[in-house]
Amino acid sequence: MPQPRKHQLAPLAQGIKALGLLILASGCSARPELGAIDMQSGGAEADRQRPLPTEVSDQAEASEAQWQQRYNQALEQGMAAAVATQTAQSASDWRQVEGQWQQAIAHLSAIPSGSDRFVAAQQKRQEYEANLAYAAQAAAAKTLPTATVVSVGDGDTLRVQGQSGPLTIRLACVDAPESNQAFGPEASLRLRQLLSTGQPVTVRAIERDRYDRTVAEIYSGDQSVGLQLVREGYAVVYEQYIAGCAATADDYRQAEAAARNARRNFWSQPNPTMPWDFRRGGSSSGAVAPVPPIAPPAPAATAPAAAPNLPTCVSSDCDCGDFATWEQAQAVLNASPGDPHRLDGDSDGVACESLR
Repeated sequence: MPQPRKHQLAPLAQGIKALGLLILASGCSARPELGAIDMQSGGAEADRQRPLPTEVSDQAEASEAQWQQRYNQALEQGMAAAVATQTAQSASDWRQVEGQWQQAIAHLSAIPSGSDRFVAAQQKRQEYEANLAYAAQAAAAKTLPTATVVSVGDGDTLRVQGQSGPLTIRLACVDAPESNQAFGPEASLRLRQLLSTGQPVTVRAIERDRYDRTVAEIYSGDQSVGLQLVREGYAVVYEQYIAGCAATADDYRQAEAAARNARRNFWSQPNPTMPWDFRRGGSSSGAVAPVPPIAPPAPAATAPAAAPNLPTCVSSDCDCGDFATWEQAQAVLNASPGDPHRLDGDSDGVACESLR
């Protein structure tokens, strides 16, 4: 007897169901395999892009060599700065030392924290920064006040306008021939050439004398004007007061020896009279042989010298109160060798400075 239709379809449905489960199971198992293939493909690409261990090692060694070189450069620059520190004197010298320490510090600062030299570089940097601060302080201390030249009196005296007012400056550590002495006018002219009116100068003040003048070294740029005069034979070393230039005393003496050996200007005379001896009305003694008194040349152009214009006190005794102007007093001093009227109390060739 034939079975009903639903009984005939049941086995077919079960077979289809089993087949579906099989397909589903097969599909699920296939997906991970595809993923695995993708991952293997991507990993291979990453492996191709990743540097080989030997390449990484070479790059690290190259970088470390670069930092080692920077460190060595810093040490060399620091050594040069330390040597320069031992000889630095002027503000310009100390500013150069500052620059050397700054360059050394820049090399140390460039070394990264990953370098084997980083710790040592930081320690050196602290040391160098302390040295830099010292150099900066020294440069500031050596920086001299500035002034402007107003006039030149003679070979070693000038007038300047300082920050606090006008000053009369007596060049320190040198002595120039007097205005009425051989090579005195030439010395005055040379000082005017070196220090023209309105020219800026720096002033290294040493002391104030009893006439309230500032005894000082004058610098035009980095050049000592007094030392330049000695070098050219327009002034001599004032040994009695050379202690005021203790740091450069040897420079002054060497400059004078060179000028004397070359017989420049003042030293071209067979037996020159030292300015301090001339002021006392005598001739030189000591290293330079005595000579007869030198006839004074015409008075300097800065003061009138015509005899008819001199005050009547010259026939007896003059003092600064007898003159209406400094020019009159200077004219009497120029016309009176040996300063019999005692108008030049400090023997610098300038009369009655209270009248200037």
